[in-house]
Amino acid sequence: MMRYVSSFIALAIFLFGGIASAQGLVSRYVAGDHYQVIDKPMEQPGDGKIHVVEFFLYSCPHCYHLEPEVKDWREQLADDVVFTRVPVLFGAAGRKYARLYYTVEALDVPDTMHADIFDAMHEQGRALRTESDMRSFMVAHGVEGARFDKVYGSDRISAQVRAAGQMMRRFRVRATPSFGVAGRYWVNGQLAGSNSAMFDVADYLIAQQRKKRSDDG
Repeated sequence: MMRYVSSFIALAIFLFGGIASAQGLVSRYVAGDHYQVIDKPMEQPGDGKIHVVEFFLYSCPHCYHLEPEVKDWREQLADDVVFTRVPVLFGAAGRKYARLYYTVEALDVPDTMHADIFDAMHEQGRALRTESDMRSFMVAHGVEGARFDKVYGSDRISAQVRAAGQMMRRFRVRATPSFGVAGRYWVNGQLAGSNSAMFDVADYLIAQQRKKRSDDG
């Protein structure tokens, strides 16, 4: 009889603990404390996906150090999540760095170029502040100088930089690195508790958005 009672108590503790853990997970992150809710949610593409953006700056050392974690996290995202980067326009060089990012995206270059730029700036001491510096860097990595000039100075890149600025304003981005989720949530390291903790908050927000879509039918 005592063995039966003990087993029952153990089972009850296990079940209660599981329920409590699940409840703790649901209420784990709080709007205003761990992330911000955007006043006017941004319209999302009609692809049925949950769109996540990383706001970053090439000259930001925190963005550089977080890049390996971003890469690992990006690779484990579910198929219903789309990840993109948005370069911020902070500081005098921010707009030029944004043009560099979108130029790299437009050119047929290795996927490692993004990391190569980070390494050049933070490991090799190359600031890449001017268009001439950026051109030399890209030429050294196999891009024809004339092709770089054409793309870097194109109206297409200018439009992408303007769009990046608009997205920054809509999300009220004030720090990098940071994430925007589903056009309605924003989180940075200070809100999350650390830069690494941003991934947990972003995962939570993705799950919340997925649940909302399911509930809406």
